[in-house]
Amino acid sequence: MKTNKSTKKLSIITYHSAYNFGSVLQAYATQQALADLGYSAELINYRMIEQKNFYYPLYRTKYGIKTWVKDSIQLPCRTKRIERRERFEKFFSDYFMLTPEISEPEDALVQMSNYDTVISGSDQIWNKHSCELENNDWRYMEPYLLKGFKGKKISYASSIRNMTDSELRNILPELCNFDALAFRESDSSNKIESLINRHVETVLDPTFLLKKNEWIESLKLEKKNDEKFILAYFLCGLNQLIEILPNLSKLAQKLNCKVKLVSPFAYVPYFNKRIEYHPEFGPLEFLNALHNAEVVVTDSYHGTVLSVNFGKAFYSICRSDVPDNRKTDILARLGLLNRTVDNIKKVPELEWPEIDYMAIYKKIDSMRLHSLNYLKTAIEG
Repeated sequence: MKTNKSTKKLSIITYHSAYNFGSVLQAYATQQALADLGYSAELINYRMIEQKNFYYPLYRTKYGIKTWVKDSIQLPCRTKRIERRERFEKFFSDYFMLTPEISEPEDALVQMSNYDTVISGSDQIWNKHSCELENNDWRYMEPYLLKGFKGKKISYASSIRNMTDSELRNILPELCNFDALAFRESDSSNKIESLINRHVETVLDPTFLLKKNEWIESLKLEKKNDEKFILAYFLCGLNQLIEILPNLSKLAQKLNCKVKLVSPFAYVPYFNKRIEYHPEFGPLEFLNALHNAEVVVTDSYHGTVLSVNFGKAFYSICRSDVPDNRKTDILARLGLLNRTVDNIKKVPELEWPEIDYMAIYKKIDSMRLHSLNYLKTAIEG
């Protein structure tokens, strides 16, 4: 990281400690990008009990019998899932500048009072239907809304995802108190702008703030040429994974390679020599796999955008019954909507035309400059 030349005391609050690759890597990228701009920003180590309830137990009993059954089916992966958990915690301690850990909104506000400026975002921190907040009281969102903080309030690439207008009324008063507002989906920016009658920016997800070579250098990723494989990263449940596996097998056969499968929320005993399960992957192992993959197939937002940033041949599964504007918004802006399919069954039948990444990177460079300028202006203005 570059030496901090600013006297401003900054902090970030986001979903940094979920056992979710996207959450962790966007938090890392935000902290790193700010360091590259000359700011030393700590992460408010706000870890809600509900977040730990959702991610930490191997066999969750709180969310009903179906969730417990899905978790129990992953019993053959128990040792590797424990290893995954340990790798996430190690990443937090090795790569984040963290405040002392707290779990209550009141304690988060006390920590924020030590800073001149707090940056809220990215990720779905303002989405009541996120894993962390779905079963939580509204007050646990208050730290992400910077409620009660008296310093400069900046949002960066926050997401409201699929919040209804009625639900948004719960957060609009606090959004009005921000000094600078920016969302990562243009339709979210437009909606909030119309509701509070003030300008709202659209900026890149933080993972785009670091270029491919910056990811490689900062995390010491290694390029290996000893195997050819497809990285399949899916956040779907059991029923969808049952449908996915035979189609991944067809794709592997077509491309004459194996599949490294990462599916944190589901396991299906599918015995095929071309498919390897990797429930042990932490953030570094996942990013190394993505760096070395020939092809990426994913239903994940961050799996999609990281594939783009790393210049990969990819297809993003966007189910028609579960629309996801997070993916389609950025892919439309980059001219990559042709890389989406609504059904995994179509993927083995598709050709894999080369993507003109030189043209794509020019667009990303322009968006990145805009996003970094937003941050600098918001902090210094």
